[in-house]
Amino acid sequence: MPNTSTPKTSVLNNPTVNKFLPKDILLLLTIMWIVFLIDFFIPFATFNSFGIRPRSLSGLMGIIFSPFLHGGFGHIISNSISLLGTGILVRLAVGSKQLRYVLLLGILGSGIGTWLFGSGGLVVGASGLVYALIGFLFTQAFFNPSLRSWFSAILAFVLFGGALLSLFNMLPYISWAAHFWGFVSGIGIAYLFKARNNEKAV
Repeated sequence: MPNTSTPKTSVLNNPTVNKFLPKDILLLLTIMWIVFLIDFFIPFATFNSFGIRPRSLSGLMGIIFSPFLHGGFGHIISNSISLLGTGILVRLAVGSKQLRYVLLLGILGSGIGTWLFGSGGLVVGASGLVYALIGFLFTQAFFNPSLRSWFSAILAFVLFGGALLSLFNMLPYISWAAHFWGFVSGIGIAYLFKARNNEKAV
């Protein structure tokens, strides 16, 4: 007798969900929240010690780990919303495959910049990656103009333009270096995409 039951699919593999929400962003958010909740419910221990410690050899691993670590519910909720919104816009501009490269390079670029030029202390959070996505969205339309890239850039400016104010204002307990170097990384990634597109056109 044939099996007529519908196969079960996870949220990450659900076609309806993936039509609107980038799979890679959902994976990042899932890891972020799992790490945060484990850390929250384990007493006398914290994963945040694996964050970025500027110019410290022990803080180098924080370049990779920092985006998955957060200081509290307000911190992770704010970054989750921003990461989801900017991730959707980047996928709209360049597609899912390119989004993966932007995420990877954004993590590395913002993390390395923070490690090299951060003012000190421990830096955790995905805000550096968020600013990398914002920087990419704003400049992708300039370096690689298309209807999709300009539409995404305009939406990004409307939704996240206010975030740029933090680049001109240093606030306590907020890493200006992560925001600044994340934004610079996004610009650099957009330029790399332009250079690669030019090579393909030759």
